[in-house]
Amino acid sequence: MPDINDLKFWRVTDPAVFQVIPRRLFEQIKELDDEMIEKFYQFGTEILTVPVVRNGKLCRVPNPIIWIAVLHDVAHEMKGFVWAEFNIIEKHIFIQAYSVDKEYQSTNGATEKKVVDYLFSLPVPDEIKTKIKMVTARPKVFEEKHGWKRSNNVLMELDNESNSGSKKPVPDARVVGKTEPEGSKVQQ
Repeated sequence: MPDINDLKFWRVTDPAVFQVIPRRLFEQIKELDDEMIEKFYQFGTEILTVPVVRNGKLCRVPNPIIWIAVLHDVAHEMKGFVWAEFNIIEKHIFIQAYSVDKEYQSTNGATEKKVVDYLFSLPVPDEIKTKIKMVTARPKVFEEKHGWKRSNNVLMELDNESNSGSKKPVPDARVVGKTEPEGSKVQQ
């Protein structure tokens, strides 16, 4: 049986390499649908790089807060990937996505341990390596099998449907003619 420890990480900084990450690895992530996967491939350049001007010319360089790495075997076949972002304000590493071919997945947490150990080994300031966070639709799996705990932060969302309820936006004071806060008129 293949062993996850036989795989090696290799950082992806070239959008052309990002484009050849096998689709099956994205498809294994239950939270992703076909449209989302297409967006990853479509916007790979924007994900991996940032525009800068050098010698008067616009060029793209690797994004310093994004780290995407593929897991490959001895034949350099891609068997998995991890996509992480460094949150320098909140001082943690955030896993956007990771996936490993089924034959390398484990029930004892070896796959997750390999990803976590790799992320904590990256050449970033130690203060960013205080925590690793991620979002999942399957929290019990990670709590029960892999030792993760729920964050104090709660993911919230607002979409156009829920925002168009009975409450109307408060109009800007300039629109309705009120120009001063109440009680601020000078007595004459």
